[in-house]
Amino acid sequence: MNKIHTIIFDLDGTLSDSALLTAPALQKIAPEHGLPIPSEEAIRSATGTPNPEFYYTLFPDTPRDKVRTIGNKVEKEELRILPSLGDKLLFKGSRELLEHLSKNGIRLCIASTGDRDHVFSILNETGIINLFNTISYGKPNKTGMLREIIGDDNKNSYIMVGDMIKDYQAARANGILSVGVCYGYCKRDLADFDYYINTPSELLHMIQEE
Repeated sequence: MNKIHTIIFDLDGTLSDSALLTAPALQKIAPEHGLPIPSEEAIRSATGTPNPEFYYTLFPDTPRDKVRTIGNKVEKEELRILPSLGDKLLFKGSRELLEHLSKNGIRLCIASTGDRDHVFSILNETGIINLFNTISYGKPNKTGMLREIIGDDNKNSYIMVGDMIKDYQAARANGILSVGVCYGYCKRDLADFDYYINTPSELLHMIQEE
């Protein structure tokens, strides 16, 4: 692997175990509107899909205006719950990885399709926001987000770390390597990342092998 100076991270399902936030919020809001509570597996499978498509996936037979209303209430409930979770929302070892990378001069970026409140609330409440040089959010086209981050720089110095199809597709479209996190929501047998890691610390070992 070439000398890496920038790592672009997805957020939900890569650094944060977002189902820990979404599941209890949905468990409260869905029954209030006469809807069944989606299983945690269904929530994890849909995580990473931008809103409101995330909710359309979970409630495909519900009128979309009702789904959007429910989605807005769920997101408000998530923000209410988030402070009680704090850094417990992070996958084990994620903070240590980010701190080590930052101390060793690696530029860290976030590329998330989540909206501003969602992204910044998670980064703030988990205490990792100051570790990132660039935070890109709120755009459904992740390929464009990566293109803006990379610009005219040497693509061989970048990698994208994520868990969803859109992550490795965006990396490939921009000519950079992709790493899938199998400790998150990545299903290795259904994915096509260039590399895979089973723990956050494996990423550190990977980029040190030049």
